[in-house]
Order: sequence, then structure tokens, then C-alpha cells
Amino acid sequence: MLTSNEIDKTSIKKMKDVKHRMNEERLSFKRLHQDVIEKGICSMCYGCVGFCSANELNVLTIKDDKPTYFHEVDCLHCGICHLICPRTKDLDAALKTKFMFSQPIGHFESTRCLRTTNKEISEVCCDGGVVTSILSFLLDNKRIDGAIVSKREGLWNNKPMIATKFEDLLECAGSSLSHSASISDMGNLTTYASILGIIEGSRRLDLTKLAVVGTPCQIKTIRKMQMLRIVPSHLVYYTIGLFCFENFLLRDEGKRYLEKKIGVDLNKIRKINLKENFIITLNDGRTIHIDLEDLGPMIRPECLACPDFSNYTADLSLGGLGSPDGYTSTLVRSKSGETIINEAISQGYLKEVEVDSKRMIKTIEKMALRKRKRGEKYLT
Repeated sequence: MLTSNEIDKTSIKKMKDVKHRMNEERLSFKRLHQDVIEKGICSMCYGCVGFCSANELNVLTIKDDKPTYFHEVDCLHCGICHLICPRTKDLDAALKTKFMFSQPIGHFESTRCLRTTNKEISEVCCDGGVVTSILSFLLDNKRIDGAIVSKREGLWNNKPMIATKFEDLLECAGSSLSHSASISDMGNLTTYASILGIIEGSRRLDLTKLAVVGTPCQIKTIRKMQMLRIVPSHLVYYTIGLFCFENFLLRDEGKRYLEKKIGVDLNKIRKINLKENFIITLNDGRTIHIDLEDLGPMIRPECLACPDFSNYTADLSLGGLGSPDGYTSTLVRSKSGETIINEAISQGYLKEVEVDSKRMIKTIEKMALRKRKRGEKYLT
């Protein structure tokens, strides 16, 4: 028979076990780590870290490019990091209802085929220069204080920045042709820029009205944060979503793979672009096309788990796919997005041409279904 002291110790142990189990089962960063990070599907949007920092909890940090605990003892186990992650499904149903999602590319008010009217933008842009022109319009008309964008460092590396003037936007338009060093001598390079962490920094610069240009995972995280009304998502007034099949991580293996694939030195690449396939333009003017599924070790592994190509939660979703060369296909998804496009055209920032909209949509849908199929296959 157990003594009363032994019974107390047994009860305390059981209570601790129950509490530990409850903490494990609750939506916390531990659960997020198990459900997403340990499975290798973290998109590295860093929305979880951004939320923690913006609320001065400072529980999380980034180590080896992944979110991790910094002060685990201070974790509130609130579960918000789990809720806002683009790889979890906690808020997916509510998000799809709010944005009237339907397969395969979501709701949209209209389709437009556009290009910039600005010569400086057209000289550096990949497609029609529409994103840069829209942001220029928003800044000139005082609709925003700044834009969160990705700045190209050479052809392969992207870094987030806050653009507050036209010159900043030009730095981010299209593909930079400069190389600070031979690409073969540089370390890991990635076309994915983690933009969410920089949003909080805008508050310290008194930039309180922002436009954000992002990938599907990034825009989805912002929308989840806005649904929960948590900072710093209240700073985001407009979302411009890029069509996104995948991003790239160029480690040594990937560099060797691509060099062998194209048969020339990587430093002879002048421009890269993505439409139906991976398009490389060389310094001598030659163009090489590679199937998106045939990029092997170049593909950023975390992107393989994403099923969203068309960026269905953005105000505007766009890319070169489905439009003639030099133009940008634009899915206008919200009333505010429609207003931006119409006013930008009327003020001479953008030019529109008539195209077969059904053909445009069909092309985008085909790519969206292709990515969704790959994402679902990867997660099974």
C-alpha cells in the first residue's frame, strides 16, 4: 500500500505528465516545429518570428535559416504562430471563404494585360514592369509610405528592402545585371526573399501605410495575421501577389547542375525569367528554355510543398504567364485592386492591350493545377 507521501508524489507526477501532454497538443511553437519545421516544409516566411518580435515577446529567433526558440520559458503557448503559418490548415477554410476561393486560381474581378509606360522601368523589367509602375503610382499619389519588395543582388540572390522612392523601385525591378563576384565563387544563393521580418522595421521609420509584393506563402501569412488582427499586419494596405511555381536555392551542387545543363559558364547569363518554363538569356543573345520540373537540385526544397501558384489572397496577382512578351497578366481580385489599375492607367503609368482573356486564364489555370498536383504529391 502507498503511503500518503508516495500518493502525493504519484499525483504530482501524473499532473505534470498531463500538463506536459496538454502543452504538446496545444497549438504552440512546439506543435509548429513538429508539424512544419521538422517535416522540412517551412517556407521561411518568418511570420511567426515577426509576430513574436512585433509584440515584444521575443520568444523566437532564426537559426540556420529556420525559426527556433530563443527564450522558450517565456512562450505563452498562444498558438498564434501555428495559426498564421502558411503551411498549417488552421485558418485555411476561413481564408477561402473570405476570398471566395474556387479551384484552380481563386476569385477575380477581371483580367488585364498590361505594361509600363516608363522607359526607365521597361529597360530593366522582366515582363511588363507592371509591379514597379503600380508601386510608383501608389507612392506618387501618397497612397503608401513605402513598399516591401525584393532587391536583386546579381541574378540569383534576393534581399528584402523598403522602397520609399522611385530610385529604390528601379533597383528592384527585373533582374540586376551586375555581379559582385563570380557566381561560382559565391556561397548559397536564393531567389526567395523573406520579406515579413522587415515589415516591423517600417514602424521605426514612421512608415505606417505599406504595399507588399510577395509570393503566395508570404501574402497568405499576412492575410492570416489580418484575420486575427495582429501586428504588424495592420501596416499592410495593399498586397501584390506574384505568380509563383518555385524559387531557387543555388548551392554548389545546383550551380554545377545548371552549368552542365546549359553548357556555358553561369557568369555568361544575362537574364532569367519564369513563364511556362525557366528561361535563360545569355550575354550573346541566345535563349535557353528548361522545363520547370527538370531543374533538379536548383529547386528550393521548401517550395515543393506549396500548392498555390496564383496567389489567390492578394489584391492583385500577376506574372508574365499568359501574356505576350513585354506584357504582364494581371488578375484583379479586389475592389481596391481594380481602383489601383484603373487610376494607374488613367494617369499614364500603365498601358493596356486587348488579349484573349479566356486563353490567358486557361494558361494560368494549367500552371496552377500543375503546381497543386505536385504539392499534394509531395505532402503524401
